[in-house]
Amino acid sequence: MLSFPLLIVETAGIPRKNEPVTVGIPFPKALFTSLDELSVVNDQHAHVPAQLQVLDRWHDQSLKWVLFDFQVTLAAHTQTQYTIRKHDKTGESLQSTSSEGIIVREHSDTIDINTDVACFIVDKNVFKPLKQVLFKDHDPIINPAESFMDFVDEAGQHCEHIIRRVSLETVGPLRTTLKVEGQLSSSPLEFFARIHFYAQSALTKIDYTIRNPQAAQHLGGLWDLGDAGSVYFQDLSLQLALLANEGVSIHWTTCPERPLQKQTAETLTIYQDSSGGINWNSSNHVNRFGKVMHSFRGYQVRSNGELIEEGSRTHPIIAIQDSVKRITGTVKGFWENFPKALEGTGNLLKIRVFPNQYQDLFELQGGEQKTHTLFLSFEPSSEGISRLAWIENPLIPHLSPEHYSQSKVVDYLTPSADAPYPEVQELIYSAIEGDNTFVDRRELIDEYGWRNFGDLYADHEKIYYQGEGIPISHYNNQYDCIYGMIIQYLCSGNIRWFPLFNDLTHHVIDIDIYHTTQDKPNFNGGFFWHTDHYTDAATATHRGYSKATIEIKSLSSYGGGPANEHNYTTGLVYHYYLTGEIASKETAIGLADWIINMDDGTQTKFRFMNTRNTGLVSTTDSPDYSYHGPGRGAGYSINALIDAFLLTKNKKYLTKAEQLIQRCIHPEDNIEERELTNTEVRWSYTIFLQILGRYLDLKAEINELDYLYCYAKKSLLHYAQWMRDHEVCTSTVFDTVEYPTETWPAHDLRKSNVFKFAAKYSEAPLRKKFLQKSEFFFEKPLQDLFSFETRTLTRPLIILMTNTTMHSYFQQHPEEKAPNTQCSYGFGKPQQFKPQLYYMYKLRTIISHCASTIQKILKK
Repeated sequence: MLSFPLLIVETAGIPRKNEPVTVGIPFPKALFTSLDELSVVNDQHAHVPAQLQVLDRWHDQSLKWVLFDFQVTLAAHTQTQYTIRKHDKTGESLQSTSSEGIIVREHSDTIDINTDVACFIVDKNVFKPLKQVLFKDHDPIINPAESFMDFVDEAGQHCEHIIRRVSLETVGPLRTTLKVEGQLSSSPLEFFARIHFYAQSALTKIDYTIRNPQAAQHLGGLWDLGDAGSVYFQDLSLQLALLANEGVSIHWTTCPERPLQKQTAETLTIYQDSSGGINWNSSNHVNRFGKVMHSFRGYQVRSNGELIEEGSRTHPIIAIQDSVKRITGTVKGFWENFPKALEGTGNLLKIRVFPNQYQDLFELQGGEQKTHTLFLSFEPSSEGISRLAWIENPLIPHLSPEHYSQSKVVDYLTPSADAPYPEVQELIYSAIEGDNTFVDRRELIDEYGWRNFGDLYADHEKIYYQGEGIPISHYNNQYDCIYGMIIQYLCSGNIRWFPLFNDLTHHVIDIDIYHTTQDKPNFNGGFFWHTDHYTDAATATHRGYSKATIEIKSLSSYGGGPANEHNYTTGLVYHYYLTGEIASKETAIGLADWIINMDDGTQTKFRFMNTRNTGLVSTTDSPDYSYHGPGRGAGYSINALIDAFLLTKNKKYLTKAEQLIQRCIHPEDNIEERELTNTEVRWSYTIFLQILGRYLDLKAEINELDYLYCYAKKSLLHYAQWMRDHEVCTSTVFDTVEYPTETWPAHDLRKSNVFKFAAKYSEAPLRKKFLQKSEFFFEKPLQDLFSFETRTLTRPLIILMTNTTMHSYFQQHPEEKAPNTQCSYGFGKPQQFKPQLYYMYKLRTIISHCASTIQKILKK
């Protein structure tokens, strides 16, 4: 019988009872076609009720990724093994049936979700988020008149959450997810929430997002706080009122591992003002006026206004109960996403995600959003508390690295235990082991707070920084570190990678993406760049360009915005596959749509001149937008389109990717004219060729061995042969680059991967020559990288994470070859691409040259 062991380890010392678990599981091609073939058993070989959902299928329609929901009971500091196995009784499903699970009933103004333990009633007009909760015996728990989401704007006005749309996003016997979308009254802000309900449970999880859909004004391409598109407010909180009998009391803890203690006072407040770290007052937290407004280090607990506890960092839980029933609540990442507050006042429980205790207004920038995850539990007061102790350390089931590798759902993945260069693995693991991990580096600039948490400190930027101390520099997922960390998680089975890529994904979706449709098409929905090189972020937050840089460096021209050369989607795709979080899927598809819209000449203000494609998605490092050859700009655009095609199977994305391939490369290109040996400017052509290899792999998998497949194959081999004769390690030409850093040899590893793709798609004797070159461009760049003391900086580590697995794979699969296809097509001659403003760019260049010539004459 086919079976796949799923390891579940409890590491936090918290007993688990029916903890809901959601996990994506991949399967090899052609193994399963129906969910009815799958079942889950525990370590006692007993059937485990499970809810299954197809996330993706292979081209032959067999199951590729399946999302599993089930519940786990596990003692502290123990582990168990569940097994996913083939169910042999055809036609008999072992998934949970609705009779023992969740029942949903929709009415004109409400939706009822009955988990068998409790019935949750959700209003369809105003987001509360829960209008009522009823125990199985139909006793109400909430006083609806005093239960609501409260938003207080800059002027002190309270705004209601008006619902525009309610939809059942996931419906199943074990988990049902309701999506609610709406608008704040008397405010431009939008909100949406995903409310999760679980079978046999009175627990609910609420992913609540507040968004400013307005465009930023970003005058001069600068994105500082204080922009006219920002919205300011005083407070955003959830209030739930217990429909109380006698004997109301408050119970609380600042440490989820400890039991809740009873408080007899009328009010209790747990408030986290700052991170509590050694650099809690870092300039990372400046407001629009350049001031840090924190009041104290860490958190305080006050009872009736009197300080009764204080400390650095807390994950608190609070409960309100009477003699019969209890409401317990908290917010995930309480101290990490400061400021935050939990309050109990009489029969009221408040979760303040943007608390009015903070001594400043909150600013949500144009196109910015923030998601908070709230947990609420409703139970009889006779039951033990608390049921929310686990939320900061949820169970993370995972399969063996061998399974992830053998399923072939991740390109060229091999178990790290089989990696031929242990010193490379040791270097990569410095991100999670030792005294200089990615988590440790957060402390250097206090990379915490609701806007910062999840991002990485871009410590490589401090090397050439000329200011005082170290710069505040945000990484913004450069070179797709989400994907890099997911690769390491899958190939090692080390769960320490999981919170890193999970928190980063949530940060990227909220903060690094420009959530507006009201700006220019080349900005709307785009991906913000990392902090500009060797500068301080100042008041630009995670948006790259600050007015402070102009002042410090006395620049006459400076600025920018979201652009094609910084667009990373693959990590988002695999986060969706591993977690089932739809926001990751939506964001990846949105970034592909951004590419399509950015290139659409009919959407620009110049559409009355002509409607040619703008070329903004295919240019790379070209101030006059004249270069549309191989480079990371076009490469990342193609990659995003491939990812969107994989997620949607919509051919429009693949068609656009193929259009860009034909625009940027040709089997008969005059490569010398590309000036690829100009390392400083054209180094990233190897990124394009790597993505071209990914495109070929996709075409082979979906069995489209057609004209465009042959076109791409011939182009790849044409450039690989040129590389074989001309490419060198950057360390030998360091005199030609502006900053000879450790990142250059890390990027040189890309050349090794290009040669591997070329070997895969070629025949002898060329194949052997490409493999020899690939070996050289793996070993020599590693030697160069290890010669740098700075090799452990963030950027080179991320590049290693995403560019070393292919070498390990080919070590184990030396005969890896593409399908043998005869390509007898004629491809004609390369044609110059002329973007929408081609003639305007040409005229500008001529005028610039003329002005320069006149200046020289006048000087003489």
